[in-house]
Formats: sequence, structure tokens, C-alpha cells
Amino acid sequence: AAACAVACATAGAPAAATTGSRAASPSHSRFRVADGALGVNVAPWDGIYQPGARAAAGMQRMLKAAGVGMLHYGGGSWADLYDWRTDTDIKNCLPRHATASFTGRCSSRDPLDFARFSRQARAIGAASFATVNYGSGTPALAARWVADARTRPGEAVRLWEVGNESYGCWEVDNELERAPEHYSGYTPGTYTTVHGVHENATCPQATRGSAKGARILATSYAVNALRFLKAMKKADPAARIGVPWAFGTSVHGAAVIDAGEWNRSVLRTDGRYAGFVDARWYPFSFSGGTGGRNPTARRVLRTLFQIPGLYRDIRRSLDAYDPAADVVVGETGITNRESTAVCRPVGAVFAAGDVLSWLAAGARTVDWWDLNNYGNKTAACEKGDNGLFTSSTPAVPETPYWGYLLAAKLARPGARLAAIGVSASHAGPPPSRSVLAYESALPGGRRAVALVNTSTSSARKVTVRPFAPLSGKLRTWTYSARNQDATASRIVAGRARVASGAPRVTLPPESVRILETR
Repeated sequence: AAACAVACATAGAPAAATTGSRAASPSHSRFRVADGALGVNVAPWDGIYQPGARAAAGMQRMLKAAGVGMLHYGGGSWADLYDWRTDTDIKNCLPRHATASFTGRCSSRDPLDFARFSRQARAIGAASFATVNYGSGTPALAARWVADARTRPGEAVRLWEVGNESYGCWEVDNELERAPEHYSGYTPGTYTTVHGVHENATCPQATRGSAKGARILATSYAVNALRFLKAMKKADPAARIGVPWAFGTSVHGAAVIDAGEWNRSVLRTDGRYAGFVDARWYPFSFSGGTGGRNPTARRVLRTLFQIPGLYRDIRRSLDAYDPAADVVVGETGITNRESTAVCRPVGAVFAAGDVLSWLAAGARTVDWWDLNNYGNKTAACEKGDNGLFTSSTPAVPETPYWGYLLAAKLARPGARLAAIGVSASHAGPPPSRSVLAYESALPGGRRAVALVNTSTSSARKVTVRPFAPLSGKLRTWTYSARNQDATASRIVAGRARVASGAPRVTLPPESVRILETR
């Protein structure tokens, strides 16, 4: 996942979003939910997800139950040091041997090769999203993968991406030494602390200054990624290929210095070939739990109000350089570091709001980081982690999985999803300051509404303002932080009757409630 580099490492709470956020007020657009809208990241190093592994069978059942239709293959930064053809990586060769052979002495074999990964994806009816090796690979290697996948229906790929997070000095980036930059001396992973800042001293931004360093990285990627894009398109003219989108320093867990320089340079040069941009969204960069020196659970949930504005910023840039391109969120989570937040109710509430906010804004797919990453190796969720599941046998859901189950009630392929408004049904603070609301017109004629109370201390009584009256007998599902933790999570199903067409709902603190017509 993303890591911080040079001076982008100042972790803290993002600025509060305005209460007029599109996520908290009626939207004029309803977006069709794409196949594969709900996604998750899967890595070549994930041995317990192999076909036949005892933990994998349970994860497969749970992924299917949650409507996960996209598996993103690459493993974050691992993608830039992994060769799909030999199923080996050069992780143990770093930092000094970034140009090492994938079959050399320091290379290592990975347990989940692309063929096995593809079998797992097809088994649950999911599509594949693959990140090709830009950092230590070649255009020819990437094109061969595209061509090979094109001829094997079981290994078909819906979305491709050139490189992982090449805007940052945590990535392998051998292309920096090529024209036009000819930048030498960069070695990935060589971090040190200088004047209290944890940085890679060989990074262009450290040696040439922030602005010039950003231009070096952006120019190098824009020119050299074009070689990859052209080769991949030649191998399959129908391939939909994306490039990384960089957030600025206000998004602390995915911050990029001079992000505008990166986005403009890449889209100007590569926009003709890019079918989408991949925005990695981690609002924070902290380890441990919420509270204390870290952001509180309430501050974590408040960041969900930023999503519509962030999406609009991306869309404006795409409209200028690449109007036909989509937006995907190739990685997301509360923080880019392992945290016990995924063991607490905030993980479920955040995940539901995260997915629904991006999809209601217009994103094509939202892919949680990650499936499992060995933070919790037993069934007890008590240590820092990122995943939907523990890395135990059997695998056990961590709280973001429950958020995915809730989001799946609305994010069904073919549904029409939008943010809607709510109003207060009693005197008190305007609910737009704490309640997110979404409506989905489901295939088959049913409709569903999701309500997310981001207040961790107060219940909210709201009147839902759907696009059309919502009345009659409704099914309900509720997840509330009360009496729940990672070892006792549950979603409570129920029934409700609404006569007015504008349901009045009481939302417990830190909760998600779904209403669905019958």
C-alpha cells in the first residue's frame, strides 16, 4: 500500500469537510453500478488464498456473499518487483539490486501465481484488475502478459494498470535512469531520518527539491509509461489500461508532493491511451488504534464527507485531458498503515460509507486494501491489520467485511445509485453534519436506502428524502457500534412499515442502517 516519502509524511487529521457536501445532500446524478464495483486487493504473496487452501474456501464464500466482483492483483508496491511469467519477485534483492534477474539467486517464488489467482476470481464470478510491473519490468513483459491473458478465457483481465504508485520513492523505478531524465543513484527502500523527517535520501525530491523532484518523477513516468501503454494496446486493442492518480498533501495516507504536476504531466502525455485513473484513498497515516494521539473514530468517519469533492476534482482534470476516462479507487482503507481500527466498529461503518460514497460520486470500482495481510494470524482481531479477513484457518471477518456486506445491499451491478438528502425529524443539529444517505434503484424494481451516522456519541433522528416515495413494508438491516467489537460483530435484520413515503428513522451512534422495499 501507499507509504509516505520525503516531506509528505506529516500525519494528521484532514481538514473538516463542509456540510454542503454532495454526499450529504441530494444528488442530480444517479450512476449505474458497474460489474465489479465492490473490489478487494489480492497479492501474489498471499499463500492462504491459494485454491485448495483451508482458509481460502471460507474467504471465497464470504466474498461472494458480500458481492465482491473485482479482485485487484499485484499486492501494492509488490507489483513493481514481480514477474507474472516466472511467478517470482526481487524483494530480497532490494535496495541495492533493483535490476536483479527474476530468476537470479536473490529472487523468490510467490505462492499465488496469476493462474491460481484467476481460478479463484472466476470461482466467485469476479473480474480481474491487474497491475503490470512498471518499476523493474519492461513494455515487452507487460505486453506479453496482456497477450497471454487475451488468449486464455480463464485468465481474462478487465482492467490493467501501468505500475503501482510511481509518483512515490517507495516504489522500484528503474525507468528513472532512462531518457528523458537519466536520473541516477535512486535506490528504493533506503529510508533514513533527516531532521525528524523519514525520507529516501536518494529520491529526486530529496536531492533536487520538492518541485523539481516531482517534475522528474512525473516526466519520467509519463514518457516511459507511454511505451508500456502502446505495447499493451498493440497486444490487445480492446484492453482498458489505467495510470496512477496522485492526491495532494491533504490526503495524509496517500499524500504526494506537487500532485498537480504529476497528474497534468501524465494525462497530457498518456491520456490518449488511458482508459481510467487509479486514485488510492487513505485519509490517514497512523498505526495502532483510534483515539489518544491518533484521530478519534468520529474524525475518521468525518473524512467520508470529503469524497464527493475529491471525485469532482479528479473529474475536472479528466474532462480537460481525458474526458472518456473512468475513475477507479484501486486501494482504500482508513489508514495506509496496519491499525487496530479494523478490529473495531469504526472499520465497518467507514468501509460502508467509503464504498457507497465513491460509487455514488461516479467511481467504477472501489477496492479495499486488502484481502488479508498477516497482521492477525489467529482468529482474534487484536493486532494492527488492514484486511477484510484475519490470516487464520479458518479466516474470520475483520470489521470492514461487515461494511462490505452492508454496501452490497445497494451496490448491485446494474443498480442506479446516488446520494440523497435527509432532514431532521426533531429539533437538534442538522443531520447533514453527521448523516450520509444513499438511494439505489435495484434491478428488478426494488429500492434500497443506506443511512450512515458518523456521530460516535449521539443518535440521530432523521427523515429520509428519497427520489420517489418509499412506503409499505420494508426490510431492514442495522449495524451499530453498541455492544459490538471484532469478536462479536453482527448485522441485525428486521422489518418496518412506512406509510408516508418519507421514512423517519432513528440511527444509533456510529451505525449503518439499510432499508429495502419488498
